[in-house]
Amino acid sequence: MTTSNNLQDEYHFRQHGGAELPKTSRQARLFMRLHASLGWLYTERLVRRAIRLPQDVEIQPGFRCLAGRLEFSGPATLGDTFFVDYAPVRIGKNVGMSFKNMIVTSTHKIGDFSTIIAKPIIIEDDVWITSGVIVLGGVTIGKGSIIGAGSVVTKNIPPGCFAAGNPCRPIRTI
Repeated sequence: MTTSNNLQDEYHFRQHGGAELPKTSRQARLFMRLHASLGWLYTERLVRRAIRLPQDVEIQPGFRCLAGRLEFSGPATLGDTFFVDYAPVRIGKNVGMSFKNMIVTSTHKIGDFSTIIAKPIIIEDDVWITSGVIVLGGVTIGKGSIIGAGSVVTKNIPPGCFAAGNPCRPIRTI
């Protein structure tokens, strides 16, 4: 596995006989499942401890991450977002994610489905990701941007804009 802070770098994993995919512990996965179905404050505390979530990060029932490679620089609200985080996901200060979002760092190599390629995602400060948004690997969402409902973010979004669509594109400056 390659590690780096550069967004352009890729992480390569082979499902059979190669570098093993990073994943949360069995215990963390169980706690996330319990929290998703029960939504108790007690289960939220267990999830936080299992994947080392900071106290200023709010999660809702339904929050899940596969590898626990989330990095925070300040308070955030993640709603019931699902993270496929085989590469790092860097989340800035005051980031809000509404409901039913997916943050996906990985894809499969064309012609070799057993090889997974993952790229980091960077979500800068003061970003709001509304409902039903999918963010794909290798993307940076610029500071102060808003991503409209149902968007699929495949390319970088500049700072300070409202962006929406499939594929997501800047609509106007905020």
